[in-house]
Amino acid sequence: MSRVRRIGATRIDLSELIKRGVLAVSSILAVLLPILRVSFVAGADGILLGDFQLLGGAAYLLPAAFLCALSTVVIDGMRAHARFIDTAGLIIAFAAVARGAYLLGSSLAQDATASGQTLESLDQLTQVSLSYGSIPLLLVLVGALWQLRKSWRS
Repeated sequence: MSRVRRIGATRIDLSELIKRGVLAVSSILAVLLPILRVSFVAGADGILLGDFQLLGGAAYLLPAAFLCALSTVVIDGMRAHARFIDTAGLIIAFAAVARGAYLLGSSLAQDATASGQTLESLDQLTQVSLSYGSIPLLLVLVGALWQLRKSWRS
């Protein structure tokens, strides 16, 4: 059940506002929190979306896209562009996940060839795990896909 409120001439769907607000907050958390944790013998390091080798400054397009999507609920003129904004947010979220997976695989392979070790022996020295920033990133990816599906149906 959709609850719609009117503020002046503007019609605001509260459930849509909550959904898009959660996606906007999750996208901000995905950029600020580390998504991967790499533990070497010497120490541990967290990989952020804003790191140069991952997405760099393009990582900040993720919260920008979802904040623009949040504004489609409030600003009448932006509602016509909601489908385009949802598509852009999904593409950026997918690129972040794909680039992270590629970086993880390529960095492990480069480290193995540089040290003359096989991947199996490097696996014993290096541990890679998802960090707490990966949860908002995956939530953004699934939520963006859900919002895009919903905007194409309507």
